[in-house]
Amino acid sequence: MQNSKKYKLYKSGKLWVVGAVAVAGVAVSANTTQVSADTVSNADAQAVKTTDATQNDKQVQLTASSTDTTTDKATTDDATKTATVSSTAEKSTVPTTAGTSVTQDQAKDAVDKAQDTVKSDADTASKAGVDVTTGKTTDVTINDDNASSKTDEVLSDLNKQDQAVKDATAKQQANDQAYQTATTEKTDATKQGQADLDNATSDLDKQVDTSEKAGIKVNVEVAQSSPEYKDLSGLEGQELLDAMAYNINLYKQAIADGVASEKADTETLAKLTAEYQQKQADYAKANADRDEAVEKGQSDLNNATSDLDKQVEASKNAGLDVSVEVSKVSPKYKDLTGLEGQDLLDAMAYNLDLYNKAVVSGVSTEKADTETLAKLTSEYQKQVADYEAQKAAVDKANADKKAAYEKALEDYMNGTNHTTSMTAQTQTDASSGQYQTFMNATVDQTTGEFTLEHDMNDGVHIIGHGVLKGKVNWKIVSNGDGTETVTISSIELYSYTYTNAYQNQAVNQNINFHVYDNDGNELFSVYHDGNTTFSKTINKTAQINKTFKISPNETSPLAQVLVGDDNWIWNTHGQVSTQIKNTNVAPKAPTYEKDPVKPTAPKATVHHVQVVAPEKGQEPAVPVVSVKKVTVADMPNADKPQPQKVEVHYYNIKKTPKVERTTTPETPKAVETASILPHTNANESQGGVWLSALAGLASLGLAFGISKKGKKQN
Repeated sequence: MQNSKKYKLYKSGKLWVVGAVAVAGVAVSANTTQVSADTVSNADAQAVKTTDATQNDKQVQLTASSTDTTTDKATTDDATKTATVSSTAEKSTVPTTAGTSVTQDQAKDAVDKAQDTVKSDADTASKAGVDVTTGKTTDVTINDDNASSKTDEVLSDLNKQDQAVKDATAKQQANDQAYQTATTEKTDATKQGQADLDNATSDLDKQVDTSEKAGIKVNVEVAQSSPEYKDLSGLEGQELLDAMAYNINLYKQAIADGVASEKADTETLAKLTAEYQQKQADYAKANADRDEAVEKGQSDLNNATSDLDKQVEASKNAGLDVSVEVSKVSPKYKDLTGLEGQDLLDAMAYNLDLYNKAVVSGVSTEKADTETLAKLTSEYQKQVADYEAQKAAVDKANADKKAAYEKALEDYMNGTNHTTSMTAQTQTDASSGQYQTFMNATVDQTTGEFTLEHDMNDGVHIIGHGVLKGKVNWKIVSNGDGTETVTISSIELYSYTYTNAYQNQAVNQNINFHVYDNDGNELFSVYHDGNTTFSKTINKTAQINKTFKISPNETSPLAQVLVGDDNWIWNTHGQVSTQIKNTNVAPKAPTYEKDPVKPTAPKATVHHVQVVAPEKGQEPAVPVVSVKKVTVADMPNADKPQPQKVEVHYYNIKKTPKVERTTTPETPKAVETASILPHTNANESQGGVWLSALAGLASLGLAFGISKKGKKQN
């Protein structure tokens, strides 16, 4: 089966979240509106309203329609209905008047309560997302005469501010609800729509996988559906909801078209796959017979070849010169190009008959070669066995001679064989006669330890013996040619022991024994009378450092190692010397025996027979098909609403202390009462503001004058 190239689909963008939804929502403008007590009134707030829904509290009432959640057969009749939104702010509860004949305390209390309401509503607005800023606090001074009017003015302004705060809050809440509704409807529609498209795509993917496994080459293309959605930038309120509903309808139709397209591709691909699989079944049946015959034929040939190869290996191991030639048999098979069905089966049967006959012939040839080679090998192995038996005997004898010679030669070249002797030479004042004395030395050949003995003669008896013990240290190194290098490095003195045998009968009993090194340095001395046995530990070492090179059977010069003096009636002087002999002996080369004549290995040629197998039938042509996966572009998102803005400012009410009047003050000229509060820019002119300011100053001046006059009188 031919391999086909596979294409893997990669999706780009957020294209796989779809759905239809039923949601209520509110949409308001995302534009930021600056709201203040000067510019926002109840009438302004009503301008935001888009329906006639009645508001009884702070909750925004939402209305929405549901959409069909099944999009397999979505049509323009199944359109998403537009949600509606309404926003109205409740009236401010801040009173605009404090009533007539209020006291200063009542006036201040009324203002404080009103400001608490404004602050509370401002806090509610901030929590709702409104950008609330607080202006500078205004000082207002009241007295008994103007407490009512000034309080009314302040309350009126606080009422207007509170209403502005409530309007901004309502508008902010309406904007947020509209944004949430539009976003939810889009999300739900996308979720359901994409689910439907995913189901169709999943069915198509499964069929693509099935078809590719069947051998069909499938090209998967991605078709991007991009409806002409309305731009939602800057939209709010009902405009946003209407535009979102329009976009959702376009999206649903695109999803329906995509599902229909993918289903059609799935059905077409399934039909083509079934037809191709039938062709494959016919092709497989034709080749199955061929494979079975070839497998058996190859097995028979392989078995015969294996037996022959084993015999070839055994013969080569036995020493035969065996060459292997390959005989390739190619029967005249019928050409199977373009054959299908029964024609293919008949032609294959003819070819397999030729193949089987060629295999039988090849097996017979290889078996005959195997038997001939086995017989030739057996005869040669008998000749080799006789030769090897004779050769083994000669080899063993020669090997033994060679090994013995090499061992002896190695021992000679690297040997340190030697003998060591130690002598004591004496020069005595009484070498004969009544006071004759002697001194003897012996040495251990292995360790170098020695014993030096001398006698004590009082003229009557040998009253005792002295024994000096120690060790001569030497090192013998082979020079690799039979010669040796001998180094006498030092002498160690272990102890001196005197053993008494008879009572000393000499008049002179001043016995003393001394040991010196070669340089005359005293190593040991002892003084005694010879009548008691004693032992002395010496533990001293004297350096000698004499080196000699000696050839085989040569003896080193006599080397003095110490001097001993035995002083008494007659003095006995002696020198202790040692020498070493090289005892290495060179071996003689052996005479070897001659080898027997080796038999000549025979030559043989065998044949490996290879039979060319018939060709397989041609595989059906691989269909190439293209399918499309549809993706639908995402709908644009609604812009998140900007926060509403409102500014509030508060008042600091200052009361005027009551002053008792003792004289009747001059009645001032009547001045028109005017407000001293900050203007709102609503309906006031510059002249009115100036007049209000003058009136306020006049009022404060009058109060100040009265207060000052009263103090003078007191």
